[in-house]
Amino acid sequence: MDTPIITLYYRESDPMKRKMFLDQSIAAGEEEEANAIRKELWEIRYGGKSEVPDTPADGYLALWMALEFNKNASSRLFGAKSARREIVKNLQKMKITEYQGKSALHQELLFRECCHMVRTYMELCEKDKTYNTTLCGIVPISEKSAKNKLHRDIYETAIQVPADVNMQEELGIITRAAKTAYEDYFPGEGGL
Repeated sequence: MDTPIITLYYRESDPMKRKMFLDQSIAAGEEEEANAIRKELWEIRYGGKSEVPDTPADGYLALWMALEFNKNASSRLFGAKSARREIVKNLQKMKITEYQGKSALHQELLFRECCHMVRTYMELCEKDKTYNTTLCGIVPISEKSAKNKLHRDIYETAIQVPADVNMQEELGIITRAAKTAYEDYFPGEGGL
């Protein structure tokens, strides 16, 4: 059971506000071991260089976008091999494989961070005007069509890409996180 501050931490998508909530929880002496791991994960996730001043880059979303970019890898010449290399590089940079080999608490908090990544992606898509339109951003699509588009995107990125590049095991945590985040985001709508 999360403390109220940690609940806010997992609901927030802004990296600096997340850090503020985490720092508050640490200062309050809450969940010392878990917060130490959360801090490590935060630094790994947001510690990269950003093109936008005063805004940390989200390495987990970079991993998601690498998966997204490689949706059609199996149809390109040397596509799956090249995609696999790029995905492995992102997994290593975010230390996802390393954390999966650590304690149960490390694995649980990594999973929660992956769920947060997928939820953040869904929120960004929902807010993006061009994502929810057709004809070069002119004609809006219906709410049902937008939801179907998001469902298809998440399915292709989190389930189909790992199968296409033969990385189901390595990306299993992303697949599970996508299923969980989707079901939490659209309760009662059916899963991936």
